[in-house]
Amino acid sequence: MSLHDDLNRLGYEMLDRRVRAAEGFTRNALAMTPFTNETATEFAHRMRFWAERNHPELIIRLEDHQRQEILPLAENCGCDPNSDGYEDDHCESGDDLEDLCSRQHLGFVCASCVNEDGNGPSWRPDRYEWPCPAVARLDGIQRMGAARG
Repeated sequence: MSLHDDLNRLGYEMLDRRVRAAEGFTRNALAMTPFTNETATEFAHRMRFWAERNHPELIIRLEDHQRQEILPLAENCGCDPNSDGYEDDHCESGDDLEDLCSRQHLGFVCASCVNEDGNGPSWRPDRYEWPCPAVARLDGIQRMGAARG
């Protein structure tokens, strides 16, 4: 078996575990009903507590540590402004209103982890490249648990 085959197998196993966790949470969330006189807010807190206790990997991946794509600034991308579709592929970002180039992709970083050492990727040294340390630890724990089981 080649290294490529091993990586594909590991990736599939990790995805399969995530899908099973999401299905388990969904199945239980659909089965949960509010207690008598329980408000919607209280019910939501109870459901979240249950998810955090039973499926913390879902909270970490889907809420706390999301993957964020980094695109280059349009002024530095090197694309021909006269090319077909230039206007469609170069638009303002929501944060600082600078034009970004969606034709190119620099990479992915964690949307919440700040790299205080500033030794992240050259295109975003203040962030951790995806997967961030928290998600990498989670993947390592899951991989070890799968190897034992």
